[in-house]
Amino acid sequence: MKQAVKVVLGVGLALGTITIVYTGGQRILKQQSIRDEVAGLRDHLYRARITADRCQRSTASSENQLRAFDARLDSMRARVDSFEALDTRGVALEQYPAYLETFTAYNDSVEARGARERQLRAADASCRSVIVEHNSIRDSLQQVFSQLD
Repeated sequence: MKQAVKVVLGVGLALGTITIVYTGGQRILKQQSIRDEVAGLRDHLYRARITADRCQRSTASSENQLRAFDARLDSMRARVDSFEALDTRGVALEQYPAYLETFTAYNDSVEARGARERQLRAADASCRSVIVEHNSIRDSLQQVFSQLD
C-alpha cells in the first residue's frame, strides 16, 4: 500500500511538473511571438512613417511650386490685359504680334497649369492612402499592446 501511494504521488508530481513546464513553455513562446509581432509592426510603422513624411513634403513642395506658377500666370494675364486696355477698339496693329505671342503663351500656361494641378491631386490621393496605411499599422500595434494588459 505504501508503495502504491508513493507511485501515485510520484506520478502526480511528475504530471504536475510536466504541466507547469509545458504551461511555462507555452507562455514563453507566446511572449516571444508577441515580441516578434511588435518588432515587425514597429519596423513596418517606421517605414510607413518615413514614406508618409516624404510624401507630405513632396506634396507641400508641389503646392508651393503651383502657387509660384499661379503668380507667373497672373502676371502674364495682367500683361495680356494691359495690351487690351490700351485702346477701346482693341489691340493696335503694331502691337498685335507681341500681344498674340503673349496671349498664346498665357493660354499654353493655363493648359500646363491644369496638368500640374491634376498631378498634384493624384500625388495627394496617393499620400492619403500612404497615411491610411500608416494609421492602420499604428492601430494594429496598439491592438497588440492592448492584448498585453
